[in-house]
Amino acid sequence: MKSLERLVLPISLYAMLLPMALFALLSLPHKGAMAQDSAQWDGVWFACEFAQRQRAPDEGCQMFDDEGFSYKDGVLHYLRMIGSQETACRGNKKGQCFARNKQAITVTKKPIGELRIEDDRLILRYWGCEQSYRLYEGDDYMTVKPLGKNCFWSQERHFYIARYDGSITTSGN
Repeated sequence: MKSLERLVLPISLYAMLLPMALFALLSLPHKGAMAQDSAQWDGVWFACEFAQRQRAPDEGCQMFDDEGFSYKDGVLHYLRMIGSQETACRGNKKGQCFARNKQAITVTKKPIGELRIEDDRLILRYWGCEQSYRLYEGDDYMTVKPLGKNCFWSQERHFYIARYDGSITTSGN
C-alpha cells in the first residue's frame, strides 16, 4: 500500500501542474504574433499572482506566483521560485509570490515532458490523452484557455501568465 501511495502522490501532483505548464508556454515575444517556430516560445513564464479561476488580474500582472515553467527545445520544466521574502502575496502568504520586475531569482527545476506546438495552439499528451489550448494575448499578460475538456486531468480554468525577463539561478541541479 505504501508503494502505491508513493506513486499516486507524484502522479496527482503532475496531473494538477501539467495544465498550468501549458498555459505558461503560450507567451509570445511580440504582440499579435502567433509563432510557428517553437524556438520563439523558449523562455520562462510565471502565473499572475492576483488572477482568479476565470478572472484576469486587475493589477496588470505586476506580481508573479512562485510557480512557473520553462520551455526550451520542445521540453517543458516545472519551476518553483525559492527564497522570496515578499509579503504582498494573495492571502498575505509570505514568500509565495515575487515582483515581476525582480532582477534575479533562484528556482528549483523538475522536468515535465515534451510539448507539441501546431499553428496557434499547444498540444499536450499526458497519460494517453491529448489536450489542446489556445492563446489570447493582452497588453501585460497572456490568457490561456483549454479548447474543450478532452482529458480527465484538464481543467476548465483560465490561466494568466507572463514572461519573466530577469536572470535565473537553478538550485539543486
